[in-house]
Amino acid sequence: MNVVGLEISTSAAKAILFSPTEGVIDEVSLRYSQEVTDTLCIDPERVWTAALGALKKVVHRTDREISAIGLGSAWHSLLLLDANRTPISPIYTWADVSAGPTVDPFKTDLNFSREYYQKTGHMVHAMYPYWKYYHLQKTAPGLIRKVRYISTQVEYVFEGLTGEAGVSKCIASASGFFNIHTLDWDQDLLAMVNLEPNQFSPLREAPYWAGLKDQIAKEVGLPVDLPVTVGFSDGAMNQVGIGGARAGIMSFSVGTSAAIRMVSSEPKIPDTPSTWCYYLYNQMRLIGASTQGACSCLDWFLNNLPTELRSYDHFEAEAATVDITQAPFFLPFLFGERCPGWEDRRLGGFLELRPSHRLADLYFAILEGILFNVYHCYQLLTLLASEPKQIVISGGIMNSPLWLQMAADIFDRELLTTGVTNDSTVGAAIIALAAVGGLKQIADFTPELRRATPPPSKNRSLYQERFQRYLELYRLTTTV
Repeated sequence: MNVVGLEISTSAAKAILFSPTEGVIDEVSLRYSQEVTDTLCIDPERVWTAALGALKKVVHRTDREISAIGLGSAWHSLLLLDANRTPISPIYTWADVSAGPTVDPFKTDLNFSREYYQKTGHMVHAMYPYWKYYHLQKTAPGLIRKVRYISTQVEYVFEGLTGEAGVSKCIASASGFFNIHTLDWDQDLLAMVNLEPNQFSPLREAPYWAGLKDQIAKEVGLPVDLPVTVGFSDGAMNQVGIGGARAGIMSFSVGTSAAIRMVSSEPKIPDTPSTWCYYLYNQMRLIGASTQGACSCLDWFLNNLPTELRSYDHFEAEAATVDITQAPFFLPFLFGERCPGWEDRRLGGFLELRPSHRLADLYFAILEGILFNVYHCYQLLTLLASEPKQIVISGGIMNSPLWLQMAADIFDRELLTTGVTNDSTVGAAIIALAAVGGLKQIADFTPELRRATPPPSKNRSLYQERFQRYLELYRLTTTV
């Protein structure tokens, strides 16, 4: 049995041809141009075109029979539709925190923010669709008057492929409109922004699917009514793709942002806001923590250098020569902070710079600062749950031996990998397999894992000392 995993991320449309016996057979990635997205917003029509293009390409390159399509997408997006379900806004992504000033009064109301956190599983933060919508009510009332339906990036693609509106509880759980305990839209929160449940797509549970509509089937070259699963988030699909739908396995992905996650049989929400709790499937929750920036910080650094200096390989080699004890520090909050402090207006930057520091020292500090942000989250997350038996790492970090060694040293353990380029796209394919009987249960998927990092080196004690200094700098630069 062969299925397609189709993922619509913040930066690209990705498609894989997948078999449970052979794994990833073929893969396609179509990166969006700057005309499609500036990371903060995405043009919905052009992202639809890119998604359809990736699907066509992977289908046209095989003569195998395809049994289903599984959808994945970035979490925390907002798309506004009119009465005809036509987009009247761009897709606002997680990276857009322009709602920060509007949201601040709710964050400083400790009673409200804690109640919201305990109800939804995440903090009041400008990243979430709920607060984006609230902000638009205040700043763009003319636009809001035209709104009839609330949608997301992956819902738009699902509806385009099938003609049916539907949203997974997984996607909904990270919207801010959803109650993580009742697993439904929260009536009190909807009333606060003058919305009704019928303005959202029907909530669906995995592995719900709808049939590929006639027009698209003919265009792509697939059978009419081919099952297309309702979309899940990239973070949740990463967890599924590494075989982490079982207890004791932590996913650690480093892409545009970074995240760590573990499954839980019940909601786990600390008294003091730090981590988050979303929904996976079948009553399972996903507890974790995410950064607001990771590889996006590296891209920022390189993109502000002369063209001839924009080489990852060059800086990889140069950063390996840096004296760790003398390196500057980097706070990776160029796009605000998600976890653990939830300060969307926190600023990033370099600290403890000296005249002797070179560009390579700055590059090293960025790599280290991103990992320190994640490790800070890790310490808080493992207070809620036991230490994971395995940590499976993926994403852009896999292209950097230096960064992987730093991760092993900072976490003081060897990390594992599936060896797959995009575990989240594999996760989408696994949901598709479960939808058509290719897997009895989603948790039955157990990929072979291998070592991703060397053992921790003698530098691990140096990183622990530097991490303590990082925490001091973190506390000194708080905005609240």
